[in-house]
Amino acid sequence: MFWIVFGLFVIDSILITVIILMQEPKQAGLGDAFGGAGGGDFGSMGGTAGGLHRLTIWLGVIWGLLALALQVIPRA
Repeated sequence: MFWIVFGLFVIDSILITVIILMQEPKQAGLGDAFGGAGGGDFGSMGGTAGGLHRLTIWLGVIWGLLALALQVIPRA
């Protein structure tokens, strides 16, 4: 069971890396992260950018759950 979860963890890690690299940068820098220079709302992206953003969030949640499962499941 451990090795199945580990395999899923590796696949999810690769997928999340590819999806993050596919996203276009906002080019706003750190100033926008702390409330400067306007910017869009958190969930206001539409089209492909919004889909990639949501997919990144879901893959991140799955990655975290798999990481926790790897700590709980005994290695056999």
